[in-house]
Amino acid sequence: MKDIIVFKNRTTILPVNLGFDVSDDTITSQIRVGKDSESELIAEWDVSFVTDGTDGKVLLTLDNSISATITQKAGYTDMKRVSGGEPFPVYDSSIRVSFREVVTV
Repeated sequence: MKDIIVFKNRTTILPVNLGFDVSDDTITSQIRVGKDSESELIAEWDVSFVTDGTDGKVLLTLDNSISATITQKAGYTDMKRVSGGEPFPVYDSSIRVSFREVVTV
């Protein structure tokens, strides 16, 4: 997956197709300064199913009220899927997130 761009003061919605049934799973995603869980937390994505999760389609949403407060220029994100009580990664590696200023208020 290529870098994710988040515009400050804008709501970002990312559709993700995992390609398998995640309807019984819990999916979480955070953006952190570094590539590890000990680094500073920048923001958490709101994760929801597009339909009911059986199609593997989820939405990652970062509201404008949250993006407006971000001071960093970049960070990293990934997704965690908990299925049957076991945590699983969704991607092979973390994904870089770039935070950009906007022109129009």
